[in-house]
Amino acid sequence: MRIVGCLLLTALVLGLGGRAPAAPSPEAEERLSEAALARYSAPGNPERYRSLLMQMRESPETLGAPAKQVRLPVQSWPNGRAKTMVFAKEAWVTLDMQGVRARNVHVEHYCEDGALAGALDAEEVLVDRTKQLAVVKGRIHGSFGPDKLSGVGALIDFETQYVKILRRARIDTGRLGKADFSARGLF
Repeated sequence: MRIVGCLLLTALVLGLGGRAPAAPSPEAEERLSEAALARYSAPGNPERYRSLLMQMRESPETLGAPAKQVRLPVQSWPNGRAKTMVFAKEAWVTLDMQGVRARNVHVEHYCEDGALAGALDAEEVLVDRTKQLAVVKGRIHGSFGPDKLSGVGALIDFETQYVKILRRARIDTGRLGKADFSARGLF
């Protein structure tokens, strides 16, 4: 999750209590490099999700009859194991298998050794497998190790494992306790 990184970055930029922050370590300088900052900001850029958001406005029933109980890999590790799997009660899949629109969705993300790293549950999802992007309509709940998040609507970048909750974001990092950012305009 990038949320903890963003909070730490904010603390570094603002300093503590108005004092000048200590010189950052080489590791911190690498995290604050121009390339790193571009990597952290790019996944949440709404323009990248524009076509998916426009498609989400249309009713999925215009795509025909849905497939039932779908299981579809979105990404794989170089060793051939699944990296991200999508399970849905009903789904509409494009002919080239690169676009998926699904309802009552469960997404699992695995480590390279096959261990479950995290999971998301959502009401409705539209996935572009080519771009490795997804948008969520309705409620979303997720867990990644000790971190848990929930809210309404989301933008997801599978490549960077980035999730941006759009409304009523609620985060429990398991390390910092519960945080409610819904009224702060951060999401």
